[in-house]
Amino acid sequence: MDTVIKNGRVFFKGRFFEADVLISNGMIKRVGRNLSGDEKYDAKGMLVLPGLIDPHVHLREPGAVQKEDFRTGTMAAVAGGFTTVIDMPNNQIPTTTAERFLEKIRLAKEKAICDVLFHFGATDNNFAEVKKSGAKSLKIYLGKTTGELYLRDPSSLEKHLANFDGNFVFHASVSEGSESAQIEKTCDNIKMVGLLSERYKRKSHIAHASAREEVVVAKGHALTIETAPHYLFLSKKDSERLGNLGTVYPNLREEGTRKKLWEEINNIDCIATDHAPHTLEDKEKGAHGFPGLETSLAVMLQAYWERRLKLEWIVHAMSENPARIFGMKNIGKIEEGYRANMAILDLKREWVVKGEELYTKCKWSPFEGKKLKGKIKAVFYNGALIFDEEFL
Repeated sequence: MDTVIKNGRVFFKGRFFEADVLISNGMIKRVGRNLSGDEKYDAKGMLVLPGLIDPHVHLREPGAVQKEDFRTGTMAAVAGGFTTVIDMPNNQIPTTTAERFLEKIRLAKEKAICDVLFHFGATDNNFAEVKKSGAKSLKIYLGKTTGELYLRDPSSLEKHLANFDGNFVFHASVSEGSESAQIEKTCDNIKMVGLLSERYKRKSHIAHASAREEVVVAKGHALTIETAPHYLFLSKKDSERLGNLGTVYPNLREEGTRKKLWEEINNIDCIATDHAPHTLEDKEKGAHGFPGLETSLAVMLQAYWERRLKLEWIVHAMSENPARIFGMKNIGKIEEGYRANMAILDLKREWVVKGEELYTKCKWSPFEGKKLKGKIKAVFYNGALIFDEEFL
């Protein structure tokens, strides 16, 4: 049966238009006016966005399912408008062998309600496992973060770049020392990545930029780079207010550093949540990381309401750009021949973040109690309506 989404303002070819979207066999068949189908979804007063794509999430399975699993994590993703996420490899059981990589794929197929892709984790000696896995992207940790997955032998970085021809994602951040020392060392790592990527002609992406200088260095070497909403909207004073809940890698920055990051916003390629859920008990013990899938879009919309960003920029940074960076086919746009992954956004809906109402298993947010404007009403995935607030 064909389905038509009627009466919405559709994000089509970089702009919003009053249009209908015809879905057939899970694909977008046509975008236009006065379309008809067997079933109708009325999106009057709503925006119709391409399903959002998050290239940086930690869904914790296997090894720490008390924090999150593929079911709850993708429920949180869909509630936030995401239909595709890419999971990171630094699990308690790290994704550093082909066997573990295939296990993750199997577990996700059993539990996930949207697309879950996977970055493979680099170690100092798993070059053969990387090739054996068939992974399309390799995550390299140049500094310590949650878990023990980071390179200790400097020579192994160049070996990975020489041996793997897929996408590279780098955790270049350093979290030791003063803020200025952290940023300086992070920039040194980004410069090193840039020079090696140029030498080996590799596509490299820098994760979670937290300072203006990092963006400048990355773009100087033609690297792509992301930031997370918490680096744009939270600072060290929020970390102090949140106490144990305010710890994250990289650290939240001084207010002046946060403001300067905005100066480079148009040179940032995509917004990623770095969704990193922990139980409250683990946070009390010093765990670093924030959940973010369900608040990310609404938090970014603050910049639209404050006239700091165009709505089109936000949609590009959270859909088409990550699809382009990581070579994803037939997603990230609402166009004929693309998969019918779409999010229906009530742009004017006001709501208050309450951890107990979130789908993420950890049930808390660094934005707890914050009033936001803009909420996902419904989500289509492969043409099927899989989420609708009206029926919750």
